[in-house]
Amino acid sequence: MKRFIKEMLFIVVGCFVTASGLVMFTIPNHIAPGGSSGLATSLAEFIPISVGILTWIVNVPILLGSWKILGKNVTIKTLIASTVLSGFMELMDPVFPKFTENPLMASVLGGILIGIGIGILFLKGFSMGGTDLLSIMIGKYLPNTSVGYILMVCDAAVVVIAAIVFKDLEVFLYSIITVAVASKAINVFMDGMNYARVIFIITDKGLEIANKLNAINKNGCTLMPGTGTYSGEGKDVLMAVVHPNTTAETLAAAREIDPTLFAFIASAAEVHGKGFKYYNANGNNTKVIPQ
Repeated sequence: MKRFIKEMLFIVVGCFVTASGLVMFTIPNHIAPGGSSGLATSLAEFIPISVGILTWIVNVPILLGSWKILGKNVTIKTLIASTVLSGFMELMDPVFPKFTENPLMASVLGGILIGIGIGILFLKGFSMGGTDLLSIMIGKYLPNTSVGYILMVCDAAVVVIAAIVFKDLEVFLYSIITVAVASKAINVFMDGMNYARVIFIITDKGLEIANKLNAINKNGCTLMPGTGTYSGEGKDVLMAVVHPNTTAETLAAAREIDPTLFAFIASAAEVHGKGFKYYNANGNNTKVIPQ
């Protein structure tokens, strides 16, 4: 039950942030940010239905295909997320103001919010449907083509449709900016949630330092033998993967044991394993599970 509540919280927050970007920035400026919401923005020019409801309608055939290709679990979670997103769009549209009439600002700020919202859902392996889900389904039949490439083609098609519908080349350009910014925001957000540092320590007291660090860093560390090429003497090399907020504490503890140690720190954009996250691969569908 706790897991279900946590998953629903991720869906609600992710959909709220995404809907904010759509309602306040992209939709009022006729910017199509790819996906089902981008296609719905174009269709709303001809169909007297709100973009929120059209977004849900566009997802229906994709969800039907998902049920057959990807299974009911993926489809049900996506149905919940897409319904929550459309619901937020409907509720927010008459309340939230159009934030800016500057299309460049709208494309950038809208892309940031949309990317963060999608990133929140991706952290739990969820999708709002649209081209994300469609690209995964197509990837099942094109195993030699990356899902990322298929997604790019699908979103590009949505952007082209918007440019044709609104008969405005600038719509195409601003939509491309939104898609690019959203993609970057997704990567930055997800990397930031799992960002870590790798500390390498070269010392003569490797085992003593390792025991000290084990009391601080619950993930432990790795002890390896090494040889100094200048002195020819044997050395211990410790490698510890830590969260950024424990870096200083880890180094201070190591220096208590060996004040003369040599250490350097590297950044790790993604860390997989105990204390960080795991990937559960299901065909071309990659699920992220934070630990």
